[in-house]
Amino acid sequence: MEGKEKINIQHPEAWELIVSIEDKRVKYILFTPSVANSLIIGEVTRTNDTLQALEDAIYDTPELLNDYKRVRVMVHSRHFVLLPAETSDADCVELVRQAFPADDGDAAVCAMPANGVKTAFLMPHGMQAFLGRTFNYPAVCHRLLPLCEHFKGLDHGSGVSRMFLHLQDGEMDVVIYREGQLQLVNTYQFGNTDDATYFALNAWRSHGLDQMTDELQLAGDVELRAAMTPELRKYVKYVMPAVYPAAAMRLGRNAMQAPLELILLALCE
Repeated sequence: MEGKEKINIQHPEAWELIVSIEDKRVKYILFTPSVANSLIIGEVTRTNDTLQALEDAIYDTPELLNDYKRVRVMVHSRHFVLLPAETSDADCVELVRQAFPADDGDAAVCAMPANGVKTAFLMPHGMQAFLGRTFNYPAVCHRLLPLCEHFKGLDHGSGVSRMFLHLQDGEMDVVIYREGQLQLVNTYQFGNTDDATYFALNAWRSHGLDQMTDELQLAGDVELRAAMTPELRKYVKYVMPAVYPAAAMRLGRNAMQAPLELILLALCE
């Protein structure tokens, strides 16, 4: 990660900021198309998962508070539902509240146009107002949006069904397409790679993918991919790395060091 002392934004009005809010940290990237290799990668640790800890983490990070050309925020919410694109935002909010009645947090809705769906999700109470006043009402989306939109582009419509795994420390995002249609989007927490492999194969079987003809593609943490690939190949013939977007390298030579979901959102318009 870039050290804070190296961050010197001369003309913030030409730059874009993307922030990912997680339970234990805030990740972010800064970039501008007008400066070659401009990509800056940063991360701030939260003392806990409260809204106050989030406010402290952001307000103690001056580079997040400039008046940027564009700000986008991703929220890592485990309480979400996917709904048809034609569902009204009001109905989306009502349905996600019905799905998680014990959660009285703020509700938000974002569209996944490539997949023809909307995602309604819940975030801690007060977070929406905090983001609005801090970043001048930025676009807010669920963290899985850029992954789903990118993986949809990798599903080439050949008749082959595909599972995509995005691996991080202790978490695995699973996205499944059958005949080009989104079937499953979920995030699993795991303690070791054996658990992650079990979750992945269970999802594979549950959605009827064929172990001899369908594909399982992996993205994310290199060490986790290396550990899981041999085990997965015992049960699935075609296990391979997901294609990394070549366009990401235009943001900076260090693009592959940044969290994948941040890079993919930077490439979404």
